[in-house]
Amino acid sequence: MLWKRTGITIRNKRSMIITIARQCGCGALDVGKILARYYGIPLYTRKSLMEAARGKGLLSEMEDFFEERPVDELMSAITFSFDRDDVQEKFCKAFRRVVGEGDYVLIGRCGNFIFRDRPDLLSVFLHGEPERRITHIMASEGLSRPEAEEFVRDTDDRRVAYHKFYTGLNWGNAPDYDICLDVCRLGAGKTAELIEEYADAAGLPHPSEKQCPAAREM
Repeated sequence: MLWKRTGITIRNKRSMIITIARQCGCGALDVGKILARYYGIPLYTRKSLMEAARGKGLLSEMEDFFEERPVDELMSAITFSFDRDDVQEKFCKAFRRVVGEGDYVLIGRCGNFIFRDRPDLLSVFLHGEPERRITHIMASEGLSRPEAEEFVRDTDDRRVAYHKFYTGLNWGNAPDYDICLDVCRLGAGKTAELIEEYADAAGLPHPSEKQCPAAREM
């Protein structure tokens, strides 16, 4: 299996993008890192996206989007009653300017919607049982149980509002993704392995046997 190989492999020059939407506390970043190393492609996270946007002079207009900040329901209704398509086109175009049309793993940021027209897209939604996610956040963030429960609940609520504002879709709706996996039950390694197997079965680009250095986190 791919996770038992001794080296890091890189795919052929065919393009590929993996987008990962996730519930809070399910360890999606670990899955993203494994996939990025395996495919030899960059991993884009909030921090790296903001750095890239700053370098291209786009941070001021994209900061709220990269931070996945919630949008007031009234403002959302007012905005989309007039120019839903304009809002979507603007942020999609600006986002593509930041990351380009290359190959990468993208955590969050409505990736499944932004790149929905790319034939090489593999969109993933990661979820998990609430108790396990709360326990993970308690350990990773050093929070008490009540604090972790509130953190998980508020973060997921923000992502629901954020996704709805920018896409008009319901966050976590299974038909909007290629594959949905319970990472808390499977673990990061097995989850990443199943994503790679799905990509291969679906005929998406897969790594060659050429060895290369581990991919950097963008």
